[in-house]
Amino acid sequence: MREIVDDVLAELATGRPFAFVTLITERGSTPRSVGAQMLVRADGSIAGTIGGGLLEATMMRRAADSISEARSQVSGLQLAGRSVADQEMLCGGSAEVLIACVPGADAALRAVCEGVADAVADARQGWCFTFFTPGEEDVDVTYCLLLEDGRTVGEAPVPAEELRRLIGKVGVHGTTTLPDGRSVHAETIGLPTRAIICGAGHVALALAPIAAHAGFAPVVLDDRPQFAHPGRFPGARVIALPDFNDAFAGVAVDDHSYVVIVTRGHQHDFSVLAQSLRTPAAYIGLMSSRSKWKKIDAGLRELGFGDADIARIHSPVGLAIGAETPAELAVSIVAEMIQVRAGGA
Repeated sequence: MREIVDDVLAELATGRPFAFVTLITERGSTPRSVGAQMLVRADGSIAGTIGGGLLEATMMRRAADSISEARSQVSGLQLAGRSVADQEMLCGGSAEVLIACVPGADAALRAVCEGVADAVADARQGWCFTFFTPGEEDVDVTYCLLLEDGRTVGEAPVPAEELRRLIGKVGVHGTTTLPDGRSVHAETIGLPTRAIICGAGHVALALAPIAAHAGFAPVVLDDRPQFAHPGRFPGARVIALPDFNDAFAGVAVDDHSYVVIVTRGHQHDFSVLAQSLRTPAAYIGLMSSRSKWKKIDAGLRELGFGDADIARIHSPVGLAIGAETPAELAVSIVAEMIQVRAGGA
């Protein structure tokens, strides 16, 4: 929801009907995971993606049917066999998609989307629920949002306590069936995942926009005001530090934070690295050569850091793809961050 919430709100404001498409189950290999969403407008244009290829094209056609017939549906597709080969789509799994027809004036969905947008803007956590009851001719769909303070927004067909139980059952994204036969898809609207880029040089310039496109909110830190300038990093939060001795004074580093250390010198790198290890950051990456790393490793151990601490550091930073230019390095770094976010090493 958070990826396309602004698009949904914009379309609701027009009063035109549209389809809200959610990938609710997947088996085997599919283009995207459960929870992927897209909006299909009456003119056929879309926002978001459920993976492209045959799956998306098929669901776009079925969404157009839902809009013209003013009905919602649960639609499945087997991504195997001759049709997949013909479309050059080599997934070979199966997927089920909820196509919710929105008539254009849905107060509950508008309230939920506004709640999601506010939660994201205020860095608050919430959980979005889509309840649907499959039927022969139509599917009844309702939406609600549970906020971290216990308040609900939209049409909550079950108490908040039951919503919390569902969260524990389905995880970050998932679909389950209730005892009364209704199905529910739950999505965590999490705290923002930040890319805290320490250093505002050439690599940072390439890294910030790529990180943003991959879903990491970029924060750039440097002690040089002429480098740590918002004009150099459109769309990023930029903090000009007095020095790197207290690098994170202006930003909270939590377990949703990905720290990338690309300062202009070894001394600054070491200082920021030691500070990073005292935080719960999800990822700590350091640009370093093998010879430089030996000195850093020894220095960290002198400060009392042990094997478990040092094992948290990704150095040399980024996946090993032979990157050399700032742009290539940025791609490799963001790829490694995505790998960690997805549960990889």
